[in-house]
Order: sequence, then C-alpha cells, then structure tokens
Amino acid sequence: MLKKLALTVTMLSMITACASTHTKQDANPAYASHQFSNHEVAIVWKAQETDKGVRIDGTVQNVRQDLPYTSLQLTAKLIDAKGKVMAKETKAFTGRFAGTEPFTIEIPVENKECLDELDFSYSYGRDEDFYKGGFRSVP
Repeated sequence: MLKKLALTVTMLSMITACASTHTKQDANPAYASHQFSNHEVAIVWKAQETDKGVRIDGTVQNVRQDLPYTSLQLTAKLIDAKGKVMAKETKAFTGRFAGTEPFTIEIPVENKECLDELDFSYSYGRDEDFYKGGFRSVP
C-alpha cells in the first residue's frame, strides 16, 4: 500500500512538472541589459532614457523555429509606482517569423522620473490559432 502511494505521488509530481511553463527572467537593475525567455519567445533588451522618453533596443526570438509565427506583436507599457500606464507603444513584425529579429521601441513620456516598471506583452498567430503572453520588468 505504501509503495502504491509513493508511486502515485511520484507520478503526479512528474505530470505537474511537465505541464508547467518554464520561464526565465533576470533580476538586473534598471537600465541594464535584461532577458526573458519561455517556451514561446526569448527577448533580450536594454532601455535607456532619451530627451523625449524611453527607448528600448533589443532582439526577439521565436524559440520554436520549426513553427513559424505570423503577425507577431510586441507591446511595451511604461508603468508608474501606482501601477498606472503612463505610455505604451507596439512593434509589429510582419510576415512569417521563425528566427530572431532586432527591434527598437521609442515611447514618448513626459514624467520619466515616475517610471517604475516596463510591462511587456506579446501576441502571435500560428496557423489558425492566436496566442498571447506577457511579463513585467524594471526598465
């Protein structure tokens, strides 16, 4: 009986581990290089203040190159300390997306001092399905 219980617990643990999404995100300080990856995309970026707002330079990668994405969009929102969206911009990648592409997103904002976080979201199509995801980071 004890062996069956141990086997059941082990199998449930393995099923749960396989079903979870593995996400990797750095904990670097603001305005340093950052990275995020999961089973769909890998994004590397660095934000910097400009005289008109914030510029984000980076690369986005389809980590499943055997399954090209269509209509990939990457949106960056600037969030203040109260959680309010200060500004946002979207970068659209046209055509089939199966590799890695550089991107630049310029977000005009007046009160850069109030900037607390970046909220990234991405969406893409694959055949007839549509997927979206997102994450937050320091700028």
